[in-house]
Amino acid sequence: MPEPLKYITKGLFHAIVGITPLIIILLTGCNRATDAKRAKLNDTLAKLRKHAAYIPLDSAEVYDFINKYYLPGLDAVPTGRKVFFMPLKGRDFYQVYVQMKREMEAKYYGDTLFSRSLTSVKLLPPPPIMFDTTFRWNSKKLLNTTIIADISYLNILKETQTSTIKEIKAWHKKYGYGYVCISYPQYNPYTKRLLLREWVENSDWCGTGRYRDLSFTKVAGGWKAD
Repeated sequence: MPEPLKYITKGLFHAIVGITPLIIILLTGCNRATDAKRAKLNDTLAKLRKHAAYIPLDSAEVYDFINKYYLPGLDAVPTGRKVFFMPLKGRDFYQVYVQMKREMEAKYYGDTLFSRSLTSVKLLPPPPIMFDTTFRWNSKKLLNTTIIADISYLNILKETQTSTIKEIKAWHKKYGYGYVCISYPQYNPYTKRLLLREWVENSDWCGTGRYRDLSFTKVAGGWKAD
């Protein structure tokens, strides 16, 4: 090998050898940063799963909760203790988790297209009046409470029709101010929180102020309203 080429080759070799540890350090640092971000994402998703892990209470505890912590509040409102015979559907916490998981993963993986679609589309909540047709409230287990089986109300919802003034007057003559529709309570063992949905049916065309979410926290000896 010619002498000049020999020195050039030797110099390149030493340069490569010298820079290799730096490259390894940089790559290792990048991998560690990526691993740290992935670990943070997984940790956040694990916490999110716990916060979304709502389950129905067992029947005995449900009726005990409603009798002690919900029904007494109806004594001070116009409906009184009148409850629709079907429960409202509770929140679909699995879908809430799936949506939030997609948002977090899109942000982590830099999916700007998905991120833009989230901001450009207004996500509307589902209508509050959706009933669980597989369950009926037991009138014998709800204290001093009238169970309302207003089949005409279900027909109006199904056919998306509005009542006439004459029909509304007849309705109020039969049911007074109205009644409440409530969901089967959902409980999260991790956060100790219980959620209950409520809709007041008073045959009004306007739905403003008739729907609310109620939240309670499990404490020693019972429940505390949040």
